[in-house]
Amino acid sequence: MPTLILRQFVATLLFLHCAVLWNQVAQAEIVDDIYKAGLVVDGRDARSLSAARRAGLVEVLVKASGNPQAPESPQVAAAIEDAQAYLLGYSYEEDAQGVLLLRLDYDEQAVQQLLRESGLRLWTSNRPLVLTWLVVSDASGRRFASVDAAPEADSVLRESFLRRGVPLQTPLYDLSDASAITPGEAWRQSSSALMAASSRYRGTELLAGRVAQLSNGSWLGDWRYLDNGRWRSQSSSAKSLQAFTDAGAELVAATLVEQYAVELSADTDERYQLTLRGVRSFDDYVVLQQVLSSLEAVRNVVPHSLLGDQVSLRVEAETDLQQLARIIELDPRFVPLPLESGQSGLSYEWIR
Repeated sequence: MPTLILRQFVATLLFLHCAVLWNQVAQAEIVDDIYKAGLVVDGRDARSLSAARRAGLVEVLVKASGNPQAPESPQVAAAIEDAQAYLLGYSYEEDAQGVLLLRLDYDEQAVQQLLRESGLRLWTSNRPLVLTWLVVSDASGRRFASVDAAPEADSVLRESFLRRGVPLQTPLYDLSDASAITPGEAWRQSSSALMAASSRYRGTELLAGRVAQLSNGSWLGDWRYLDNGRWRSQSSSAKSLQAFTDAGAELVAATLVEQYAVELSADTDERYQLTLRGVRSFDDYVVLQQVLSSLEAVRNVVPHSLLGDQVSLRVEAETDLQQLARIIELDPRFVPLPLESGQSGLSYEWIR
C-alpha cells in the first residue's frame, strides 16, 4: 500500500475511533440564569428602565426558546411591549469605571406560559457543556483566546455564550494543552488534533473557531462544531469580534435546540413508563424523583411498583419518548439499559 494512502487510512481510523469515544459520554450543566438579563444602561430614569425591561425580556425569550426569531412572533411582540408584567425585580450595579449595569429577573412560569401560548418550543435548562477552542489572528499574531493571551476575545466569547444560554467551557490552556495542540494546529482545524487535545475534557460538546482581523477592522473566520460524530462548518464575516463569537454561539444553540427543545402543550401529556435499577434506599428514591420532577419537560412523576432495587415510575411529559430520553440522559446518573422482553418506555441504571 503506498505510504500516502496508508497514512490517510490510519488517520481515518484514528478519527473514527476518537469520534466513537467522544460520543459515549455527555456532560451537561444546569443553566440557572435563563430568566435573568444584565444590560448596560445610560441612567436610572424611567425611560431607560422601560427600554431595558423590553430588551431584557427579548434576551430571556431567546435563551428560553433557543430561537432568535422568537421575539418576531406577533403574540410575543405584544408581550414584549408589556414587559413589566413578566418582571419579578431588578437592581443596579456600578463598576469601577462608572459603567451602570441593570440586572433584571423575569418570571419563569410566566415566560414559559408565553412560549406555550405562542406555539414556541422550550429549551430545557439542563444543557450540554460546550468546549470551545478559538484562535485569533491580528496584528499581535496568532494565539488562543485565553484570559492571558487574548483577554478581549475570551471576554466576548463568554458574553456571546451567556446571552444565548449555552454553557461554555474554555480549555485550561496550561502546559498539558500546550503540549497537545499548538495555535497553528488549531488554526488548521485538524479534526484529529482537536479531538486528541480535547480528550482530557471528556463529555463535552466540541466547537473550534478561527478568526482573523482584516485591514478594514472587520473579522473573517470559520467555526466547526462536532455534532454526533459529524462536523458542521460555518464561515462568518463580521463587523466586530463580538459578532463573530455570536455566530459561533448561534451555531451551537441552533443545533442543540433541534435535539433538546420540547413542544409545549397546554392540554395533552404523554405518559411513559420508566424502569430504574440501583435504587437501594429511600434517599435514592427521593433524589431520583426530585431530579425527574425538576425537568421542565416533565409534568408529573408517579410511583408504580417496587421490587428489590428496581423501581417503576409513570412519567407524564410534554414531549415524545425519544426526546425525553435525550433530556434524561444528559444527567450521567442515568445509564441507559436495553429493554427486557415485554418492557416498554425507558430503562436505566441509577448511579448516585
